[in-house]
Amino acid sequence: MRSTDLKYLGYGFGIGVLLASLFLAVYFFTPQFSASGGNSLFGVKSTPSPIFTLTSSPTPTTIATNTATPTHTFTPSPTPSPTATFTATATLTESEMRIANGEIAITGPLTREQQIKLYEASLFFLAPTYEQSKQMSVFINKARFSDPSTTCGPLSIAILQKAGLLSADFVAHDFFLINPDLGKDRAVIESMFPKEKYSDTRYKVRIDQADWGTNPLMPGDFVYIYAGTGGNFEHMLIVNRIDSQGRAYSVNNYNTQQGFIINEALLYDPADSNAGLFSQWTEKQFAKLGSTGYAGFEVWRLKENQ
Repeated sequence: MRSTDLKYLGYGFGIGVLLASLFLAVYFFTPQFSASGGNSLFGVKSTPSPIFTLTSSPTPTTIATNTATPTHTFTPSPTPSPTATFTATATLTESEMRIANGEIAITGPLTREQQIKLYEASLFFLAPTYEQSKQMSVFINKARFSDPSTTCGPLSIAILQKAGLLSADFVAHDFFLINPDLGKDRAVIESMFPKEKYSDTRYKVRIDQADWGTNPLMPGDFVYIYAGTGGNFEHMLIVNRIDSQGRAYSVNNYNTQQGFIINEALLYDPADSNAGLFSQWTEKQFAKLGSTGYAGFEVWRLKENQ
């Protein structure tokens, strides 16, 4: 073999060794790659062991946080309390409202219930026009031609009877034009207001000059007014209420510019001597409407605890 051939043979052997070395280096030092089927580069099935595993965090959900000071709706916790007891509030009657605001003062011998009944009974007889008062007079006297100008006595008895303070057995018309100075008439009065149940006081002072602060009238009083010199009629009435100022009132028949009517009227005001019917009936300027009381008055009053 020629030296040249040996030379090329050596070159070839060296190249082969070099290639083999490169192949081994690639095989051992190159990482194996897995395809989706799990085959290695050379078709050998293997389960790759990755050098590291990335655990990816999902895209975080942003939770908005309001950094501003929140506005609180404060709901207080209920404080335990005892079981509530509900009391029904009754609606006040007209009379009870008048008592509450001082238009009716509970005073005198009559009970509260009696005073309420008396006041309410008196309102039944209101007839504020002449025609109405004429009809009421007929009703009270049970007489077709009765006139309101002369119905004061029967009206007084009718009010007390309706209030339950006098027996319904009495005849109201028996007090028609009655006169206590006459024996037979006084006997009639005493049959309705017996001495064992009623006090009887005669005041011989002009009615507008009486000391109502010292000797006030009381609810339920039956009052007879004497005409006296200067007077032209005598009169009877029932006091139906006293107010918190000590003023006395009566539903009675009295004359007006439009004729006789039956209405509630102020009798006197202890703080004003010029107020009320008692003052009017003793003033000359009102004489055409009637004058009375110059010879005083008489009062029958239920005694206490009757």
